[in-house]
Amino acid sequence: MDKVVEFINTGCFREALARLCRLARQPVEDGRTALCNWEPMFSPSDKNVLLELLEKDGPDAITRINHNNNPLLLLQALDEYCHRIYGPDTVRPDDRIIDGFGTSKVLSIYPGFGGGKLKQQFGNLSFWLKHHRVIPLDNTHGIPVDVCDIPPGHKDWTTSRFESAFVKIGIVQFTDNVELDIDYTDNNFFICRGISDGEKRLDSALDHIRNAKADGVHLLIMPELTITPNIRATISEQMMDLALRDGEDHELSVPIIVPGSFHEQCKSKWRNHAEAICGLDGTTLFGSDKRERVTYNGCGEMIESSPTPITCLTSPLGLIGMTICRDLFMGNSATVLQSLPLDWLFVPSMSDKLGPHKATAKTLYDTRGTIIAVANQQMPDAVEYDQGFVHHEKYDEGETGLTIITIRRTDTCLRIML
Repeated sequence: MDKVVEFINTGCFREALARLCRLARQPVEDGRTALCNWEPMFSPSDKNVLLELLEKDGPDAITRINHNNNPLLLLQALDEYCHRIYGPDTVRPDDRIIDGFGTSKVLSIYPGFGGGKLKQQFGNLSFWLKHHRVIPLDNTHGIPVDVCDIPPGHKDWTTSRFESAFVKIGIVQFTDNVELDIDYTDNNFFICRGISDGEKRLDSALDHIRNAKADGVHLLIMPELTITPNIRATISEQMMDLALRDGEDHELSVPIIVPGSFHEQCKSKWRNHAEAICGLDGTTLFGSDKRERVTYNGCGEMIESSPTPITCLTSPLGLIGMTICRDLFMGNSATVLQSLPLDWLFVPSMSDKLGPHKATAKTLYDTRGTIIAVANQQMPDAVEYDQGFVHHEKYDEGETGLTIITIRRTDTCLRIML
């Protein structure tokens, strides 16, 4: 706490906020967190007095708070003051805050988003923070976390596309009979080096994007191991050409698209990599690397590296995350991912059974309000398999081809359109 006071006395208010959030998350002797001990100390009437003092005295009001007797009042004071002096338009996701424990990002919350169901529950910071989310970029699992923003020149365009009262999510399952080119190594691993018909898969992907655009889809997700890096690059190139020729409302201009994932080499090591792109001109928004290998035909998936941090995208729809298949529910990557205050989570998947995906999606929505969209492709030679789905206020199962789920936006949450 002394470091928090030091930050405040030197005018480093965001650093103080990030540090205090770290302290709140620390475990205490009986398995709870420090935040659980702070909550009974707080009186709502204290906050009303605090707001009056902030209006009158500015940061001097913060220095007079007894941080040992009422740390949550100090937390709310820092949250309010940082919002007033910085504001959502001046705080960038690339602003890294050194808080004394490590590195964090202090993000402004878009109106109507930020914390979901956690806003309604004691025992978590989203309940107490009105204006910000504080995300540590380091963790005990050694998996880096990062936060990025929609690039300048694309943000206004994307924001204008999300002004509708509804959000339409498209999930794809390919039915073009294009097969994976699977190579098995001598030490019982497999690599997907390509697909049987790249032109056919490109045409299928473009058709789905065109149909999604024609239907007003905002978010489009394709399955794991379906779009090679070359096909993804071609899709982006065509978007750029169309933007130059036809303007910003061209036939492929779905705001955010996840064109599946595929095996590719990064510094001579194999990874399973996915990217989200902006449909305006194909610009990459953020990426994801799979960390938990699957077993197929008695062989392990050849994942030799996962250099991309677990990355979140700030957007007008809130905080968006992405992960590939079993990373949703398996291993340390799932633990880190599930600790983040995500509003949306996109999951390209290739699996015959989605039981663990469904269970995790339900838990994340019920406890955090995170909306999960899983685009699933059946495994090679599968006879029976589960369809992809979107889990929000209810479970909506996909169909073959393109499935579109429409969700109603409100000021404080998202609701299914009846």
